[in-house]
Formats: sequence, structure tokens, C-alpha cells
Amino acid sequence: MKVPLAKIILVIFLLMISPWAQAAELIAWKSYLVSIMVIAAIGGYTLSMRNKKAEGRMAKIILGGLYFWVITFAELIVLATIYHFTN
Repeated sequence: MKVPLAKIILVIFLLMISPWAQAAELIAWKSYLVSIMVIAAIGGYTLSMRNKKAEGRMAKIILGGLYFWVITFAELIVLATIYHFTN
């Protein structure tokens, strides 16, 4: 019996944000990281698809990965700065 990939991804996502895991911690950092990942993935995809200079599919995939990491690190810097000044 084959399990669809969508179900596997859904189970992994639900395990990452399970209420028991979040209740055991003082800061819900997993939900922050999941939201950072989702925002960066959407931003990387959008920016790579709108780039007119990248003509091939492989170039768009590489640019999407680059944009993903740039957005991720920018968001982490912002969150670290907010954390520093609030504590």
C-alpha cells in the first residue's frame, strides 16, 4: 500500500507543531521557525518566478533556493534583534 506524499508531509508538519511539544517550552520557537520557513518559501518562489533574467527552469530553482536562504536569514536577524531588546 503506497502512502501519498501529501499525507506524509502533512504528518511531518503536524508533528512539528504539536501542542504537547509547544506546551513543554517557554518560547514557542517551533512555530516561529515554521512560519519563517513558509514565508521564505513563498517569497523565494515568487521572486524566482518573477525574475526575467533567469530563463531556464534550473536557474529559477537555484534562484529560489538562494532567495529562500536570504529571506530566512533576514527574518532570523530581525527575530534575534527583537528577542535581544525585549529580554
